Amino acid sequence: MKKIFLFLLVFLLVSFFCVLLYFYVASQSHSSDDSKIPFVINRGDGLKSISQRLKDNNLIKDRLVFIVSAHVLGLNDKLQAGNFQLSSNMTSNQIIYRLSSGGNNDYWVKLVEGWRNEEIATYFQQKNIFDPKYFLIQNDLQQGYIFPDSYLVPIETNTDDFLQIVSKNFNKKLQQASQDPTISLSPQESIILASILEREARTLKSKQEIAGILLNRLSINMALQVDATVQYARDSGLPKPEEYWKPIKKTDLQVNSPYNTYIYTNLPPSPICNPGYDSLYASFHPIESDYLYYITGKDGNMYYAKTLEEHNINIANYLR
Repeated sequence: MKKIFLFLLVFLLVSFFCVLLYFYVASQSHSSDDSKIPFVINRGDGLKSISQRLKDNNLIKDRLVFIVSAHVLGLNDKLQAGNFQLSSNMTSNQIIYRLSSGGNNDYWVKLVEGWRNEEIATYFQQKNIFDPKYFLIQNDLQQGYIFPDSYLVPIETNTDDFLQIVSKNFNKKLQQASQDPTISLSPQESIILASILEREARTLKSKQEIAGILLNRLSINMALQVDATVQYARDSGLPKPEEYWKPIKKTDLQVNSPYNTYIYTNLPPSPICNPGYDSLYASFHPIESDYLYYITGKDGNMYYAKTLEEHNINIANYLR
């Protein structure tokens, strides 16, 4: 009995020693390379995702050891969002202390999907960053191409620098969204269509379905009759962006503008807002159907119809 107890004791001690040895080795630096590697923690990133990206970048040896060490140090919920410069010759503990001490003096810029340039200019004015007038002056050139996203911006960034960052991001996302397209629209037309989809639907699937419907209308020279384009035409005369995108009235349908798709049968001449990735993807990958009509019901669901009669029934059932 004593021998068994002694054996178990020795086994536990050896196991404990092995675990300690492993944690010690795994918490040491990944290599002797002192090259700086940029590492960004976004708002909302959790300890698990941070440890995974550190492992993927060869900055730590073991994710579990990093997570346990962060808990032991009491810093597991103290890692801060920001832009950091790390190197693989840092130990896990050194990285934890670095990530919990705050990144560079950068700040976040969040551009919302579906904003017009005027809304972006107002946002910059309220934040007192960049030059809001630039976005108004360049409206015809930039509308639709300012990709909505959260940007971690160095404090010294000026307006031109920021637009280069946004433009690079837009081109990257556009390239991804346009891979293996199922339609033959030009890139400009696809971006215009994407801007409409951004204001007309919420989910990727509904955006793809509406894209197919709008293309069906274009193919038979039927007016698109999109409320969002009328809102754009009407709101362009309003001085306050906070008044944009309110529901249209019957009188708004008479606005004489090429953006009024109740009057003109083609796509608007330019984007009506800045679309996000799902809208861009949907514009290149519509879902084919025989539908010509759609509505968003009061319950938030989409309802489709092949004929005007079916469409009117959907309106009666889901909008009134």
